[in-house]
Amino acid sequence: MKIFLDACTIIYWIEMTLPQYTGFANLLKKLGKNYNKPCFAASHLSLLECRIKPLREKNEELLARYRNFFCAEDLTMIPISPAIIEKASHLRAFHQLRTPDAIQAASALSISENVIFVTGDTGFKKVPKLKLALID
Repeated sequence: MKIFLDACTIIYWIEMTLPQYTGFANLLKKLGKNYNKPCFAASHLSLLECRIKPLREKNEELLARYRNFFCAEDLTMIPISPAIIEKASHLRAFHQLRTPDAIQAASALSISENVIFVTGDTGFKKVPKLKLALID
């Protein structure tokens, strides 16, 4: 089982943003109980999205925390390949997703094994075949 993390969930986790962090932590506990040894995945787009605020604020400590997260051995990084762009184009065209959301959804859908997309954004409900776990 792969748990694909949307950029917002990574931000909640790394920055411990309240109250979202609490909802995220509770969801992870629930997923951990339901699935044996889940692994994490994220898109390279999340790397970009997560770095914007700390770069803007010149927050080296937060940048280092993100660097450590994205280099973790138990995290699978999904590159933005031509196939991802192709799928994202269809999702954007036919399901009214914004471009970053379409890339995130396409990245999750590209994973061949069973995957759960963790996010706080209900807009992903529009994506067929995307198994969602929404943060309360």
